[in-house]
Parts: sequence; structure tokens; C-alpha cells
Amino acid sequence: MASKKQQVIEVVEGLGLGMAAIGEKRVTSSKDGLEPALNHAWSHWDHTSDYPLIERAQRPANELWAGIAGSNLRTNAAVVWREGDGSFVVDITLTNRTPDEAARFVGDRPLNEWKALAALFLGELEAGEG
Repeated sequence: MASKKQQVIEVVEGLGLGMAAIGEKRVTSSKDGLEPALNHAWSHWDHTSDYPLIERAQRPANELWAGIAGSNLRTNAAVVWREGDGSFVVDITLTNRTPDEAARFVGDRPLNEWKALAALFLGELEAGEG
């Protein structure tokens, strides 16, 4: 079984990949803004049981937020979240790769499942801003 850190990295990269595939690459970098949306997305996504070490964490959304916040420090990532000007921007770091092409470098999950996670996340984020 993958470590919790490995599971967090996969979910954070997958979430970013799903966002890019939907066409949204920028979100607030505010922890107070992101954590409720992460919590909602995580608790409604059909595949959380595939990540048992995140699922068993006391605060899964906090684990994911920490993964996003530390993402830009990773040098061997398919997808990173770069922080600047009060936002995180998703960056597919693989040269000239579309989200479809990059998906094969992020675990074994198909892109449509990452898009589902991203839709839950972005929908709640937009609802919280409204």
C-alpha cells in the first residue's frame, strides 16, 4: 500500500489534472477558502476508499490542503500547484501534454474520475464564494 504522503500526492495531482481538463486552473490560495471545498469534494467523491490512509485521517481536507501547499516544491511531478498573488495555479509540468495525456502519469485512475473530483471541488468553491 502506498504511504499517506504518496496517496495525498496522487489525489492532489489528480485534482489539479481534473481541474485543467475542465478548463479551470486558478483557485484561491486561502486555506479558509479551500478546506471546506476540499472537505465537500472528498466526502462526496466515489473513490475515497481507494485512499484509505487519507480517508482515516482526522481531517482529510487538511491533509489535501497541505499537499496542495507543498506541491510546488516537488520536482518530479506531473502536475503542481504554484502559489502567487493569492491564488494557486495548476500547472501540468509535462512538456506539451494535454490533461488526457498527463493522466497516465497520475496513478491508475481514468481522467473522468479526476474530473468528477474537480467538479465537486470547484462547485463547492464557487458556492462558498457566492
